[in-house]
Amino acid sequence: MLKYIKWFRKRFKMKIIITEEQANELVSSMLDDMFKGYEIKFEGDLRNIYVDGKLMAQLGPTKGVVSADAYNELKDNLFFSSDKDLKREVTDWVADKFGGKGGIVKYGVSFKKLHGSERDIPKVQKPRDPRGAEKGYDIEGFRERTKKIENRLKNREDLIRLARQKTAKDTYQKSIEKEMRREAERESKRKESIKKALGK
Repeated sequence: MLKYIKWFRKRFKMKIIITEEQANELVSSMLDDMFKGYEIKFEGDLRNIYVDGKLMAQLGPTKGVVSADAYNELKDNLFFSSDKDLKREVTDWVADKFGGKGGIVKYGVSFKKLHGSERDIPKVQKPRDPRGAEKGYDIEGFRERTKKIENRLKNREDLIRLARQKTAKDTYQKSIEKEMRREAERESKRKESIKKALGK
């Protein structure tokens, strides 16, 4: 199965997405092949795992390091939604294979070069600070410029609010004056009507 997948991937230059159960079986199969004929040498608290004279893993009581070969081989041939998933699969395999779990303590595994001839593990680029605060960036200057922009916007909002208040006040005043003129005209017409009535 593993040889077929490698052939298929090489032939069609693509990765194969499989079920989680199948992935678990393939991870175990690939790691079993990589560690076939392994030899354990104890050095202090570490169990050093050698395959064909190459150091492939260093396992301590609660955590261990696995050769970058394992990472690259799995990453090249199988699909993982994240490196975290890959690490979990390898951790479980190490725990089952070499007894890395004990009690409630969860065994931890990381990857790095151990025998020297491994390919480098690609570095995960950290997302760039949206403010542009890379090394050497004048963050204080950025904050000062931001504050000035915020102040200008606030001042503009204050001016708009005052203008609206003035406009509203002027409108109200004009409305009152207009109503008073109308009332005066009505009163004048009423008096005129009374005079005409008395004259008759």
